[in-house]
Amino acid sequence: MTDERIIELFFARDERALSELDKKYKALCRYIAENFLSAREDVEECLNDVLLSVWNAIPPEIPENLCAYIAKAARNRALAILRDSNARGRGEVKIVGDECLFFVDD
Repeated sequence: MTDERIIELFFARDERALSELDKKYKALCRYIAENFLSAREDVEECLNDVLLSVWNAIPPEIPENLCAYIAKAARNRALAILRDSNARGRGEVKIVGDECLFFVDD
């Protein structure tokens, strides 16, 4: 299914949009999440949270590039989960700039 059709389903509030988005971009989102998160449960939480955030954001947003939009959502959510893990004392997070991240497990 095309990205334009998936966005149309979101605007129609058709839940098939979620299954189509999941089918088309789950592997990409999993790849991104696994680059930041080591726990399988955290990766799954990230994937579910990304679907929910996209459902809540479209509409009113109309992404020009759905692939880039979902990838950014996955990266941002994975970073948030990683920061939450750090706050609970699971390790140390060092961020250099906006893109570079190092995770040091104690």
